[in-house]
Amino acid sequence: MIISLEDIFSAIKSYNPDADFDQISRAYNVAQEAHKNQFRASGEPYFLHPEAVALVVASELRLDSTSVCAALLHDVVEDTDINIENIEEMFGPVMAQLVGGVTKLNKVFFSSPSAAQAASFRKMLLAMTNDVRVILIKLADRLHNIRTLCFLPPVKQKYIAKETLEIYAPLAHRLGINKIKSELEETSFKYLMPEKAKEINDYLESSGIEGDIIIKKALEEIEEHLKDFNVSASLSGRPKQAYSIYNKTIKYNSGIDTLYDFLGIRILTDSVKDCYAALGMVHKYWRPIPGRFKDYIAVPKPNMYQSLHTSVIYDGKPLEVQIRTHDMHRVAEEGIAAHWDYKERGGSGNSNAPDYKEKLSWLRNLIEWCQEVNDASELMETVKVDLFQYHVYVFTPKGEVVELPKDSTPIDFAYTIHTDVGHRCVGAKINGHIVPLEYRLRNGDIVSILTSKSQKGPSRDWLKIVGSANAKRKIRTWLKKEFRDEYILSGEREFLEAFQRLGGERETEKLFGTPSFNGRVKEFGFPSLDEVYAGIGAGEVRAQQIIGKLFPDLLLKTQQRQIEAKKNRTEKQKKRKAQKGPRIIVGGLEGALIKISRCCNPIPGDEIIGYITRGRGVTVHKKDCPNTKSLASDSENRIIDVRWDLGITDEIMGAGSYMVKIRVETTDRRGMLNSVTSVIANQGLNIISASAKTTKERTGILEFTIEVGNSEVLNELLRLILRLTGVTKAYRVDKKQ
Repeated sequence: MIISLEDIFSAIKSYNPDADFDQISRAYNVAQEAHKNQFRASGEPYFLHPEAVALVVASELRLDSTSVCAALLHDVVEDTDINIENIEEMFGPVMAQLVGGVTKLNKVFFSSPSAAQAASFRKMLLAMTNDVRVILIKLADRLHNIRTLCFLPPVKQKYIAKETLEIYAPLAHRLGINKIKSELEETSFKYLMPEKAKEINDYLESSGIEGDIIIKKALEEIEEHLKDFNVSASLSGRPKQAYSIYNKTIKYNSGIDTLYDFLGIRILTDSVKDCYAALGMVHKYWRPIPGRFKDYIAVPKPNMYQSLHTSVIYDGKPLEVQIRTHDMHRVAEEGIAAHWDYKERGGSGNSNAPDYKEKLSWLRNLIEWCQEVNDASELMETVKVDLFQYHVYVFTPKGEVVELPKDSTPIDFAYTIHTDVGHRCVGAKINGHIVPLEYRLRNGDIVSILTSKSQKGPSRDWLKIVGSANAKRKIRTWLKKEFRDEYILSGEREFLEAFQRLGGERETEKLFGTPSFNGRVKEFGFPSLDEVYAGIGAGEVRAQQIIGKLFPDLLLKTQQRQIEAKKNRTEKQKKRKAQKGPRIIVGGLEGALIKISRCCNPIPGDEIIGYITRGRGVTVHKKDCPNTKSLASDSENRIIDVRWDLGITDEIMGAGSYMVKIRVETTDRRGMLNSVTSVIANQGLNIISASAKTTKERTGILEFTIEVGNSEVLNELLRLILRLTGVTKAYRVDKKQ
């Protein structure tokens, strides 16, 4: 598709004829010149992309001219010699801020793709604290990238599609921009799960003729009945989208053929009064389905969405009907963008629009969380949960609506009202009845929080109960302050364990806490080493992430060792598959069938003995296996000398040919399972199963079934595990133990 500056101007003039077209022209020319020698994966000139993004910003989001300019310039800092200072000189600080907010941090080295993703997303969210247009431009950018995904390699297609479904489509939904959200979902779904998308679309196509007939018939009847009610309205209808149907199959754990509400109709009226009149008409002529009516006009969603939803039985099939005004429909399609206040129009904007900044408390909470959490994986998981998770809508005793993530508790509600209310919470009433703090809130609950001045603060157990990132952040902040000394000690222990696990030198440990080392810590943004330890102890950041910043070479070596170990393991496993059975030499017998005894699981390096079993060859036991005594007394002439074929086992040393069970006894404290698991993984060994429990004496018992090549590999592993702080015993377990 060829786009011109006139196309962009035409789109802007349709809603904002007083825009600064001279500024847009300058931005267009600067971007065109900057990208003139660049090309996209499709082979087209790269400038086509910023042109398309600017057109989306103008035609689909209807933003101001500054946003259109920023859309045109959004990639120049990332991909050309122009920097933010140049943008500020040419277009001013506001434009520089918008372009900077959308620009990824791809010129900075990160330890992992997830760290880079988290850092770029954090940067974008923080830029939104000053100007929400940053995310609107980014959504337009992502929309065009999704539209042209076909030109990228399959691996990159799936990565971008997954990120879009997990982050950007939910973000568009939370901002109320339904038309962008729908396209992001549908296109991403097609690339991420092509077979499932095809299955659903084929099903819709095969039954689409009937669906179109039903919708057309329903539209005609509704139009006639609305005339009887003197309601003027615009009508439209279509089958539901494939991704929406897929989500229903997941939600109800059913196949597509068991679902039935594929059809939907939308009624747009001129006034709220006409909306309710249209609803009365629909319910008069068709039987409503119980539990499917929702009044989002009286109680709007936090993303400003308003509409009446109902489902009725029409011609023997469920039919979903949405009823709203034309103004509500614009908000439903454009979301927060529908309320943007155009500065070049003297701040006229939509004077009747609600204060959208007050509607975005979820965004403020998310931004606050991003400012505090340092762990990349935790940040992105929190973002995904807060954006993508289904939400519940509950009421305060005064009738105000509060939105919370699904599975939230009264504690989450208390912290949403005020931090002090959360800290002093001792109980809750739901719909007038006292409930436990573990109660999971449901839509429509009226929540009252019971507080006490004698309540000092939150319990650590609350972290296991609450469902919102906002509540977890506030609880952790209080606990970190209250139990600071304890967190510092546990964090220091965990830091040292991780350092040793990654292969850090003992000599380096002596430098921890010295003035020079503390200065290095401050260079990476940490106030002091104690603050680092406290953050690790409180669970705000992982020790390995801090080590990666302070000792990047150490982390890089560990990653290279893991890659090499995985490569070696793969090669050795190929050799193992080519071998038929264990390599054991049986004295006096050729071609004997060999079987490893399950009672003691001998591995290369163990002293072994063979027992001839009729019809099953030779069973191999460890010499100290308790069963060998009974076998010897039973029939001594069946005992036979056997030995490992060391020439072969040397080749497959560490290849993970034999399963063995180990037990690790530890002090009962947080992070021990992760510490031991990391040691096993760093040795390139495969874990078949793992379990953990705590005894009455507060001792941790960890058991693992792993694959090893021989006893030397096993003994070295046990030695490394015993080095970990908190480990009291580490030993091999035979089946009979």
